[in-house]
Amino acid sequence: MSQQPNILLINEFGIYPELIAALREAGYPITIEHLMRKAIKHVKKQTPDIVIAEFAHEGAFRDRVSNLESMLAQVEGGAGKTRTIVFYAAERRQYLDRVLEVFKIDICLQQPVTGEQLIEAVKSQQ
Repeated sequence: MSQQPNILLINEFGIYPELIAALREAGYPITIEHLMRKAIKHVKKQTPDIVIAEFAHEGAFRDRVSNLESMLAQVEGGAGKTRTIVFYAAERRQYLDRVLEVFKIDICLQQPVTGEQLIEAVKSQQ
């Protein structure tokens, strides 16, 4: 990826104005989706270079561990160039580890995440 990567930020649960601002200030093209189903459609049609999402485990899910499996399956089924960065809460790490047994996530960042941490993570994926 020689130019600035196109980034899809899935902002389902958290509100991250400082992270969005940091990405924009660094000059990254960013698309924001608030619903996972719309994010999956975006991944299918646009194939972003990097997808940034927040991990959420919900005990009520019967067929999956988290909100991410469907999106990660779509990323893995694509051209293989999309990288993933996931934010997670420390107390949910055991559930994230279960997802990591099945799907590849390039970078996992424990919350709280600063703008500087996110920019460094994005740069490392270029």
